[in-house]
Amino acid sequence: MVAANERLQRFAAELAGEQQRAQVERSWLRTMIDQVPDYLYIKDKDARFVIANRAVAADLGHGDPNTLIGKSDLDVHPPQLARRYYEDDMSVIRGEKALIDHEEYVVRPDGTQLWLSTSKLPLRNPEGQIIGLVCSARDITERRRTEAHIHFLAYHDSLTGLPNRAQFERDLAALAGRAAEGVPATLVLIDLDRFKHINDTLGHVAGDDLLRQLANRLFQLVGPAGTLARVGGDEFAILLSGPAAGAAESLCRAIQLQFGRPFRLFDDPAFITASFGIAPWRPGSDALSMLREADIALYEAKARGRGRWEVFTPPMAETVEEKRRIEQDLRRALDTGGELTLEYQPIFAADGRTVAGAEALVRWEHPERGRLAPDVFIGVAEERGLIEKLGEWVLEEACRMLARTTIPWVAVNVSPVELKSRRFVDRVIEQLRLLGISPARLQLEITEGVLLDTSEATESGLTRLRAAGIRLALDDFGTGYSSLNYLRRYNVDKLKIDRSFVGQLGQSTDAEVIVRTIIDLARSLNMKVTAEGVATEQQRDYLMARGCHELQGYLLSKPLPLEAFLEFTGIAA
Repeated sequence: MVAANERLQRFAAELAGEQQRAQVERSWLRTMIDQVPDYLYIKDKDARFVIANRAVAADLGHGDPNTLIGKSDLDVHPPQLARRYYEDDMSVIRGEKALIDHEEYVVRPDGTQLWLSTSKLPLRNPEGQIIGLVCSARDITERRRTEAHIHFLAYHDSLTGLPNRAQFERDLAALAGRAAEGVPATLVLIDLDRFKHINDTLGHVAGDDLLRQLANRLFQLVGPAGTLARVGGDEFAILLSGPAAGAAESLCRAIQLQFGRPFRLFDDPAFITASFGIAPWRPGSDALSMLREADIALYEAKARGRGRWEVFTPPMAETVEEKRRIEQDLRRALDTGGELTLEYQPIFAADGRTVAGAEALVRWEHPERGRLAPDVFIGVAEERGLIEKLGEWVLEEACRMLARTTIPWVAVNVSPVELKSRRFVDRVIEQLRLLGISPARLQLEITEGVLLDTSEATESGLTRLRAAGIRLALDDFGTGYSSLNYLRRYNVDKLKIDRSFVGQLGQSTDAEVIVRTIIDLARSLNMKVTAEGVATEQQRDYLMARGCHELQGYLLSKPLPLEAFLEFTGIAA
């Protein structure tokens, strides 16, 4: 009996020791899991909490983890989220799938969201039967916030905060997709007119400020009816869907009214205009075709004078295709050099008999389309970046003619695009030097718009040309807005009266007054004056009587190939 009692006492002591050890282990286990910042918990087969650490309890509004025991997600989460969590839990418990690094969020009692990377695995007993699940979840809220910021930067413009071109292309594809299903859609492109002038004169800081102000105005006007994006340096796009798609022109009109209000740059008022291209979705259109059609309409708006909008029509595309063909053919002609020629129109002294000089005029003998007028290809050359190469060819040919003949001087037309290039001025001076030609024998004809261009490149180019002794003539005088200050500043040698005024002599008293005023102005500034487009004897006689220095026009001679020119004028080669 005593022995049995002793054995019982030893068993009780061992049991108490094991219970104490188990209690210590549980205490250590609780301490350990509560120190872990990640979520740790176990649920039974009914998806109720069996154990949870302090991180779970704290974020769910339970200070003591033990208060979660026996509760389900429906007891601690909003109903919609709780149902989703419960379905995930039961899928794991049924052995259908484990969740590994599944990203989801919980809503704290204060309403804030906490993003988690969650892993849930089946919990099995020694016999391998599923008796619940075990879960660990890590807070990835900061990572998600960083990723969202990176995504925002990737798809939004840093200057204006608007969607950028990448996001615009996504949105446009979605818009075209909805349009194919019957939802009306329209794309509007907006391009600022002469925005480069703001950057050149006031600096890029002012230009950026203007873009921010403009973006704010556009955002207020577009509102929730459409999506606004900045798709280029000074280009914006608006996507309109549903009923708003039919109001694109009204929106453009409202935007134009906004442009009538001054912007504030460095506390001074500044004004700018914009051109718009509108492309409604048409059957068969996709995102690329809508963008192309809006571009074509925008190009048409700029070609028709800027500060306006145009709605795409199929004939516009034919015009663009025609210019594309001209560009390709002109590139080939410039590379081969066999299709382009120069003709020379004599310019006579006031007596109408003595040749004072000549104007070099480029001609293009197209192998398939015959002779193309300069009006057909000069504009394309300027738009497509070919004008410098074309101008270089014309200059070289004209200089070779000067070197070969005894003509007093030859005039060459210069594009504003050429004059902005420092390389152009260097090329002119070097060409004259190589051929041993006096700079005074070359006359460069510029338009009034060039004088109004106050960019440093243009001013420097004009100054260097005059310093080199090259003559400057102001072409089409009277059709622009020249200032006497500009005429004096650049020491212009000659004014050329535009043919539109000469052609009305004898028919319009206004034209006679303008012509007389230009001649008097030139004389007062000690400049020569040339009348171009002289077509009748009456016009010639009026100009001679008024003291015009030089005459040019079909009455006296049409432009001639070089050999015919030399024969007609008697100038020695």
